[in-house]
Amino acid sequence: ALSSERDIDALLERILEAARELVDADGGTLYLVKDDALAFQVLRNDSLGYSYGGRDGEPVAFPPLPLHLPDGRDNDTMVAAVAALSGRTINIEDAYAAEGFDFSGTRRIDASPGYRSQSFLTVPMKDHDGQVVGVLQLINAKNNKGKAVAFSKKDEPLILHFANMAAVAIERA
Repeated sequence: ALSSERDIDALLERILEAARELVDADGGTLYLVKDDALAFQVLRNDSLGYSYGGRDGEPVAFPPLPLHLPDGRDNDTMVAAVAALSGRTINIEDAYAAEGFDFSGTRRIDASPGYRSQSFLTVPMKDHDGQVVGVLQLINAKNNKGKAVAFSKKDEPLILHFANMAAVAIERA
């Protein structure tokens, strides 16, 4: 179904929604690599009622995440940037306890509505040449009672495979 979609906004929205459904994630963000940064394309969160980007969401007002700092060093504090630069999947059980990453923006968003972003599954999206074209980030896996839990190790290869198929579809759109 992804390979037949030619409307890029609809495609990006479908990718994020399908990935969230695969692992029952409360929210997620899809970024594309543009000009040495990760540009927010689609952001969804059921609990917060957020729907930005894609075909049906409000316009995205968040600035891109830089892949490199002004001095040229890798941006190694933003989890999505690290996934894009390293090409590896990052599975964080609890963002508030995770060391080495800057979740200050996440905490600001969480503080306002009383929401708590807990688990993150962040996956690079690689095209058929192995180039990272984007990042798929899922937030708060849910258990059968709707409570936020960690993403399982079994979720990682499933979402990685899906993200890579999606990257090829994006390339063709």
